[in-house]
Amino acid sequence: MIAALSGLALSNQVSTVEELAKSYGNWDGIRTNHVISSNGSFFDESGSSRGLSTREDLELLLALRKQADLVIVDAVTARNEQYKKLSSSHLAIVSASGNFKSIPAADASSGATLFSPSNASRDDSKLEHVVIHPSEPFVALLDWAKRMNMKALLLEAGPTLTNVCLATTHVAQSAITISPRLLPESLTPQRNPFSNSGSLVSLAESEDATFTLWAY
Repeated sequence: MIAALSGLALSNQVSTVEELAKSYGNWDGIRTNHVISSNGSFFDESGSSRGLSTREDLELLLALRKQADLVIVDAVTARNEQYKKLSSSHLAIVSASGNFKSIPAADASSGATLFSPSNASRDDSKLEHVVIHPSEPFVALLDWAKRMNMKALLLEAGPTLTNVCLATTHVAQSAITISPRLLPESLTPQRNPFSNSGSLVSLAESEDATFTLWAY
């Protein structure tokens, strides 16, 4: 059960995760999606975000993926979370080192594209490999996405790649789940771990999490 508190969630009178995702609307460019703890941590004690996620957060993630043309993830996250080929969207896996080992989606024959500074990093892969600049990975990635006519991009990467992305002008929104639930009055711009210049455009909660959408 979702309780709408303000913004898009309230104006659309959402009461389910599916309605919440729909209320966020379509987007052009990059929407980041993360779950964080109430103290701003991206990971649990095991180094994964899974321990922070809730049932509704996972449902929201899957709903947002269905709306996306492309899901972008860094290789470390893809390895830690054991990303497989997605049924809803194409997957872009980004690696600064060119290491795509132990990632199920990188071993598939389709459904993903690999991005790294070196073409030689996956000579044995059947997937397309796009060469990127190590310090500006989104230049080549976004150019490739444009050629593929992929407009709605969902970034699920860790904080390092996300901060690199936020330094560009291509991030439209950030969907951030905070677990456990916060009191609404504590949701200041500083609660956005990426930018204090974002505007909070949607606020909702479940029994154990707070769901925010920030626009830039």
